[in-house]
Amino acid sequence: PAIIYKIKVDKTKTNIYGEGTSKNYNRGVQVPCLIDRQNANPVAKSGIVDFEQSSTFAFLKTELQTRNIYPETGDIIEFDSQYYEINNTNEIQLYAGQVTYNHQVLCETHLMRKVPLQLEKPII
Repeated sequence: PAIIYKIKVDKTKTNIYGEGTSKNYNRGVQVPCLIDRQNANPVAKSGIVDFEQSSTFAFLKTELQTRNIYPETGDIIEFDSQYYEINNTNEIQLYAGQVTYNHQVLCETHLMRKVPLQLEKPII
């Protein structure tokens, strides 16, 4: 399972561009999911080697509704002691073209740098 940390919009200060300079998050919620992690790619910038990795997390809507949480852009997902920031969410994956068969939420993410985050212990 992965842990979703929702951003506290009312506690996060933004700059003139609407970017959060110091982000605060709600207590994490553990949710089962399927994960498609790509290989980590080393990238050298200004003489410093960093790693980039994109991953897709697939959550069942019923599990999210049971736990009263919905992942959105800017939220954090913790998995395998690493943190991923959500770039985009997508629910448009219909089975047999039927709207009633829409059962999952896909989250496209990127691996975050190892920086201190203000996170509370998750609800398990």
